[in-house]
Amino acid sequence: MILKKLLILLICALSPHLFSQDDKIYFEDALAQNLRKFNNQSDLAIRNKMPNEVDTIFNSFLNNYLKNTYVSDLRLKKVSGGYIQTDQINTPFLLITKNSAIIQADEEIETINAISDYYKGQVEIIVMFWDRQDIAKKSTRNYNKNVTVVYADERYNNSNRALSVYKHSFGVPTCFYVNKNKQIFDIDRKFFQRNSNPDSQKIFAERTHKGITELLVSHEDSAAQSITLDY
Repeated sequence: MILKKLLILLICALSPHLFSQDDKIYFEDALAQNLRKFNNQSDLAIRNKMPNEVDTIFNSFLNNYLKNTYVSDLRLKKVSGGYIQTDQINTPFLLITKNSAIIQADEEIETINAISDYYKGQVEIIVMFWDRQDIAKKSTRNYNKNVTVVYADERYNNSNRALSVYKHSFGVPTCFYVNKNKQIFDIDRKFFQRNSNPDSQKIFAERTHKGITELLVSHEDSAAQSITLDY
């Protein structure tokens, strides 16, 4: 009788794990299973002197394997001190990966600031530098208060698999568009302004606004509409 009671208690304790309905597929797992296929196809396209084909291969890879996968809770170190946890963000967010070795145009920072102001309260803008805190801090002085700047050096990166994939998957700079349910909506592997001329700035701004508008509309988080930018 005692053994029977113990067995019942054990089953009750384990039942959430044995009968879990959580069938979420996480970004880092989908990436680990399929990244080699993408890399092999991309390498083949480059060897065949078809570099433009890489974008087509990536779009197929994103839509077939990565889109709608879930982002694990990331605990990110803020340059200003403290942490931000992605599971505690109540809006969609952009996670923009950077490296201070790549010089950022002032106009690019201005555009990101303008976007963070425009979507304040609707979308969280997070810029993540893969550097030490002191180096990242020097690179982020011109971002405004509506941009959350975080950093992850290699020591922290190596001990955090869920975080490390955001650097080692597609390099930097890359922008991950994440919806309110913490699912990957889109990935922009070329999230940077090509040069400082006004046309380039406008193209960068319009592409980013388009991505955010689609992110918001896709989850019915906002009646966001396309806007005309004046620069």
